[in-house]
Amino acid sequence: MVQERARIQTRTAQAATVFLRLQAPQLARQLHPGQAVLIQTGLGLDPFLRRTFHPIAIDAETFSIRLTPDADRGRAWLRMATEGTEVDVLGPVGQGFTLPHHARRILCLGQGDAAWTLLPLVYATSARGLGVTLAIETTTKRQTIPARDLPLSVEYHVATLDGSAGRRGDLRPLLPHLLTWADAVMAVGDMDFYRLLARTIEDVRVILPRRFAQALYQTDFLCGFGACQACAADVAGGRRRVCLRGPVFDLVDILR
Repeated sequence: MVQERARIQTRTAQAATVFLRLQAPQLARQLHPGQAVLIQTGLGLDPFLRRTFHPIAIDAETFSIRLTPDADRGRAWLRMATEGTEVDVLGPVGQGFTLPHHARRILCLGQGDAAWTLLPLVYATSARGLGVTLAIETTTKRQTIPARDLPLSVEYHVATLDGSAGRRGDLRPLLPHLLTWADAVMAVGDMDFYRLLARTIEDVRVILPRRFAQALYQTDFLCGFGACQACAADVAGGRRRVCLRGPVFDLVDILR
């Protein structure tokens, strides 16, 4: 784990959403899709606790985060921070997504704003020449990932509950076909989303096999190295510290 002073290299606002690109070479070189970073917000120790972010882009020198409107004052401060501002960053936290050696067709499934977390994985997988399909469901078009932000080789499906983009409704009708195609599944969503995914996998493949689907357990981290135990959750057959065992788990371990 690295603690580094990260400089806000670029700040881009799109409607009410703010995108920050932070320069942190030591941390960025160790960061993998699905892992988290903890950012100290504010100029002093108020607020005292770091905020948890899952980067939406990673390269050799920088990583990017996405901030939507939030009543949390730490996140609100970071939304207003200007280019050149330095923040203290700790990471990478936890275990990220792992591509199985045998997999050639990767299905990435996302729900809501959390779907943006899949972008680094989509780019890394596409760069390896693997087949990638990204399918996301959101409430409205404003949450969706623009197709221009994806590699040209990626097949992209969108479902919105209000019908403002893609198909109206959720991903449920698309899942059987997509799961039949996939060698491996990487998912980000809430527990209901994961339960639906597990049931559909069982319908398509009879059982929910290990090492077929990975899922990101969404929670906030306080210390990032297991000492505070604030992130402990009932996963993987017991009470586990998500910052050490996760946040990415086999889907079997999240649900059973």
